[in-house]
Amino acid sequence: MLSGVDLIIDKAANVAKTGLDSADTANLHVKYHTVDGTVMVGDKPYLPPKEWGKQPNDELEESITFASGDFFMQGEYAEAPILDSDYANRVDGGFYDYLNKRHDYVFLITTVGGPYTLIPHFEIGGK
Repeated sequence: MLSGVDLIIDKAANVAKTGLDSADTANLHVKYHTVDGTVMVGDKPYLPPKEWGKQPNDELEESITFASGDFFMQGEYAEAPILDSDYANRVDGGFYDYLNKRHDYVFLITTVGGPYTLIPHFEIGGK
């Protein structure tokens, strides 16, 4: 969970053949600080996506990355843990689909900007 972020949501809709289709977009601004040259988001070091993916599975939660194809949601997720079996066999499948059908304001990451240095932050775009 990230705190101290700014989330800007633009609500919109496209008219598709089947009716209204959500075209909501979001910009998530995530502040960071540096410690001995390491970019830190909260208390976790930031790693670029490919470097983050090279870590052993048991170390993935010790750092953070932002990558196209990941997602974020507004608010705090306060539900019980979700088992793989709860969503693994869904037709359209995946954890993103599971959350998006149950919660408002779940956004798939489409762009990642940063780390910017003048005002230390990342700009993450989502749809």
